[in-house]
Amino acid sequence: DRALHGFGGAEDRDLMEELRSRADAVMIGAATVRDENPRLRVSSQQWVEARRLSGRTSQPRAIVVSRSLDFPWHERELFRSSETRPLVITHPEHPDSVLNDLRSVADLLLVPATDRGVDLPLAMEELSGLGIDQLLLEGGGELNFAMLSAGLVDEFHLTLCPLVFGGHSSPGAFSGPGFAAGHQASLALLSLRQGEEDRLFLRYRCLNATPR
Repeated sequence: DRALHGFGGAEDRDLMEELRSRADAVMIGAATVRDENPRLRVSSQQWVEARRLSGRTSQPRAIVVSRSLDFPWHERELFRSSETRPLVITHPEHPDSVLNDLRSVADLLLVPATDRGVDLPLAMEELSGLGIDQLLLEGGGELNFAMLSAGLVDEFHLTLCPLVFGGHSSPGAFSGPGFAAGHQASLALLSLRQGEEDRLFLRYRCLNATPR
């Protein structure tokens, strides 16, 4: 729901800018592309310049994960205004005409399909081979859960706001099938900072992360 975005305030936006500036790439799912039309850019000139001084491109690369490719890539800003071509992770069983059309605006990383998505551990290995070691995962909830449950998330940043929305359609950090009873991903608190208007900025280490 677009109306729910932005409630983290200026400090939350600044933190997102900083995290994006440190990343080699920013990864999202197809639903986020379809519903929010994001650009995944670093806007602050301070962080853009910091990237350039470190010998990197001014913007992190955008990565989209999609099993079904059910998003209109020609109509989305991400595929029309990026400094570097976006990378789409999907499986190779799509018709050649679909893959070739997508290749006109993005690079493809093809990995086997799974019951609910694509082979994410293999995809992460392939990304590392492309020089993408610092990856910022920005959702949505199903992709976040799939990455977390596969042990592919090292750290988790959470902004806690003193606001209650409720409702079945309210977005959450994680969705998908959830863990079976008795199984969960445990977190260890690394830092906590209180910001303006009683917002809390928490940083956790994911204890189920696979050593890499």
